[in-house]
Amino acid sequence: MKKKLLASLLIVIMSVFTLAGCGNKSDDSNDSSANNNSKTSTNNNNGETSTNNDENEKVTITIMDAYAPEDPHGQYVYEYAEAFMKENPNITVEIQAISSNDIYTKVAAMASSKGELPTMFWTSADQIPTLFDLGVTADLNEILDEETLNGLANGVQESCILDGEMTYYPVAVAPVAVIYRKDRFEEEGLEVPTTWEEFIDSAKKLTKDTDGDGVADQWGFSMVGSNNSSGQSRFMAYLWSNGFDLVKKDDNGKWVTDISLESDFAKAFSTWTDMNNVHNIVPTGITEVDYSVASTYFAMGYTSMFLSGSNALGVAYSNNPELEGKLGSFKLPGIAPGSMLSGEGYVISDSATDAQKEAAAKYLKFFVSNDKDLKFWQSSGKIPATTKGQEAEYISGDDYAGYLQQIADGCRSTSIFPGISGLKSALGDAYSAVFSNEKTNEEAIESLQKEVNNLLEDYN
Repeated sequence: MKKKLLASLLIVIMSVFTLAGCGNKSDDSNDSSANNNSKTSTNNNNGETSTNNDENEKVTITIMDAYAPEDPHGQYVYEYAEAFMKENPNITVEIQAISSNDIYTKVAAMASSKGELPTMFWTSADQIPTLFDLGVTADLNEILDEETLNGLANGVQESCILDGEMTYYPVAVAPVAVIYRKDRFEEEGLEVPTTWEEFIDSAKKLTKDTDGDGVADQWGFSMVGSNNSSGQSRFMAYLWSNGFDLVKKDDNGKWVTDISLESDFAKAFSTWTDMNNVHNIVPTGITEVDYSVASTYFAMGYTSMFLSGSNALGVAYSNNPELEGKLGSFKLPGIAPGSMLSGEGYVISDSATDAQKEAAAKYLKFFVSNDKDLKFWQSSGKIPATTKGQEAEYISGDDYAGYLQQIADGCRSTSIFPGISGLKSALGDAYSAVFSNEKTNEEAIESLQKEVNNLLEDYN
């Protein structure tokens, strides 16, 4: 269906696609609830779009940005834009703050109606196949200079490539890992788990009735069990770590799935749902526990392990400064990488003028290099995508160790399946049905297999 998807289908796909990685206090960029606030950073020049790159020509670049409305790191988006314009008075930067939940629907609507796209817009890695399929991503190999490209950390540039094109420029990487309470592990004499069986055993020991009323009020695992992109993405990462590709191309270039009731997939699926239904190592009311709730539970000490991006560290420290020095992280247990690098950053629109593309490239280089204190990244708990940024002192402790170990050991290749949003939705429906006792594990897997096979027919 390469670049032949119906406009209406694209809009539906985008509208259900909420991503993992951007938010901080209330969100992990999957579930941002920020309103579409429009705020503009401008200089005193009335920028006019230029068709050449003369240094004296004025040019305006617009950036549709999901970072901008978020607290506390959004403030630095505006701060960096203002600083950039002072150094480049011929370039006006207009920031359009928008929720990550809404950005893709808007981009798809603009593209399908041939409306004017912003010069740049925020994206996360798992949306790139659909954006590339839609034909809105410029090839950054032709726009960014070698210094900027070579400044990306090991594997980052490669993770952005589709069909030989560099589809977006990541300012941060957000692999998932498990954050844990080091102090509680030490109290229980626990070692970092390397298998999911060990993980469950540890979680059982960390699940307690602390007030003696006969009911657990502290749980081992802060699972995100809600049926939205945050819950779906974590379940997908868990399945990947168990060695399942879920969807991949076979030798004939056809999309196939390894989801099957007859394979080891059934055991892996039930191991996840049993954490709630059998072992009771996750908070009660699991279908209502979204990222915001799960991260708050962890920050306030109701849970002891949390599968998440490193932005959750920012949430934990912001809500409970006493956790400083008490947190560590470890890579996902299992036999295979459970995480992509999961870059997040900016697409430069293919429809932008040459002058806008050049100005946008200049801005991106400035964004990642102008602030030696890395205030944007530190305040959000994000890991910089550049080699220099990953040498920062704030990510050198035990709390970031699991994330850096995951990067060093290798992450999964970026997914190129353009129907990934439909896959995630199907996975969410499956585990949610078991959590709510609407279906058994076997019934849920059987329905999931049928739904995914139907989805693959649309892309084969």
